[in-house]
Parts: sequence; C-alpha cells; structure tokens
Amino acid sequence: MNNIIISVEAMSDISDEIRDKYNIAVAPMEYMVDGKIYSTLDGMPLKDFYAAMRNGAMTKTSQINTDGAYRHLESLLKTGADVLHFSMSSNISGTYGNFLFASKDLNKKYRNQVKVVDSLTASCGIMLLAVACARKANEVFSLDELYDYAMQLRPNNSALFVVDSLTYLARAGRINKAASLLGNAIHLKVALQVSEDGFLVPFKKVLSRKRSVSEIVACTKRMYVPKFDTIYVGYTDYEDEAKEVAEELRNSLKVNVEMIQLGPVVISHGGPGSLCIYFTSDTRTIK
Repeated sequence: MNNIIISVEAMSDISDEIRDKYNIAVAPMEYMVDGKIYSTLDGMPLKDFYAAMRNGAMTKTSQINTDGAYRHLESLLKTGADVLHFSMSSNISGTYGNFLFASKDLNKKYRNQVKVVDSLTASCGIMLLAVACARKANEVFSLDELYDYAMQLRPNNSALFVVDSLTYLARAGRINKAASLLGNAIHLKVALQVSEDGFLVPFKKVLSRKRSVSEIVACTKRMYVPKFDTIYVGYTDYEDEAKEVAEELRNSLKVNVEMIQLGPVVISHGGPGSLCIYFTSDTRTIK
C-alpha cells in the first residue's frame, strides 16, 4: 500500500476522536457571527454559536479559496504521501473547484500526487466517505485504486435532514424567502435530502417537528444497506431528540449509530435545531 493521507474540509463536522483514530487531515474554515471572523480551529463554543443564532445573530461562511486549498494540500504533500481530499458538493459550494485547481498545479510540482473527490454531499456525509476510505487504504496499492473506491461508494451515500426553521435556508439562498416566511407562519416542517447530483432538495412537507423527524427515520429504515457499517446522526442543541433517533435506528437496524454534533459552517445554513442522518443505501432515491 502507498502512503496515503485522507483529507477533508472542516465542514465535514468530523469529530476529534474520528479524526485522530483514522489520521484524517482537516482543512480549517472561517465563518462570521455579526461581522466578527472566527475559525473552526479555535472558534466560538458550539453552544454559544447556537444561542447567538437563536437570538438573531447574522452568520456567514466563506469557502476555502484557491490559495488556502493550495497551502493545505502542499503541507500534506511535503510529508511524501499521496493525498485523497474530499470536498463539499460542487452544487453547494465552489470549494471543490478551488481544491481541484490547486491540485492540478501541485501535481506538476510533486512526484507524489493529489486527487480531489467531489463528494456530492455535505457535513457527516463527507466524513462517512473519508472514514470508509481510511479503512480501505489498508487493502489497496495505489491512490488511483482508493479514488476509484470513493467514486464507487459516492452514489450510495445518503443524507436526510430536517431543520427547525426555514429562515436560515432562505438566507443561504437554498429556498425562496417568501416560501420560508409562509412556512414558518404555519409551522411547516420540511424533510430534505442531498440529491444524487449534490443539491439540497425537499422531499416531504409536514406540519410538526415530530412528524418530520419520524419521516427521515422511516426513510432511513427502508433505505439503509450496510455498504458502510455505521450510521451518523448529526445534531445541534436537541441532544435528547438525537439520542432517541440514534437508539431507534440502532435497535431497528442492528447497526452501529454514532452521534456527531454539527459545526458552525453547516449550521449557518441549516440553523440550530437541525437534525441529519447519514447512511449508505443502494441509491439516494427516497423510498
């Protein structure tokens, strides 16, 4: 096996424990709260970040630019290893394009190489791909083989989620602002997914939080196929709800379920109260 470093961006929400266990490199990202810039390296405590959003703070995120991508990838190449980097879906952010551009320059400069994967997902969906490849790295002999494995697993990587308020999706341009105002007024809850081509799209509208959560749990039960042996439940400040979801999936599917607290980059778009489920399936098509 070649020496290969697996790399992700901070919006993958990878936990310190998983990062250290699999030696996954993380490219830091910046975000803003009411105009003040923070870094995912040493930023605002998550509970304070959630509270600030609930109190009306304006948050923004910025993609990693080409220079930042170049510096991150080169720091890994300097170790002498090849690099397999996973980026947020190109249909959500331009970060993938920046890493791809940087990799092309670096591959001319270094004998060891970089390959960049457009994950076509976000948050813990990226972590799932990275962990799967970190495990697979012991079985392959080249960066190309590991890249091919990632691309084969990518369409089987599903993500379902609910948000507490449509306001933040509207701010991020994910849904129409007028629709968000009406939806919030009538307490509409929306179950969403990351589509096969990496867009955030709604697939079910209901009139209660409980029903929206039940919908994504039921879909997970119908769709889950053990191409990866762990389901990730991403949550913010509704920890008890996330524990119930994790326990139900664990008992129903007899699978390992891990809870991951979602970070500021993802929650700037989804808002506090977001709940996400990441798992493998035959297809991303909702069943």
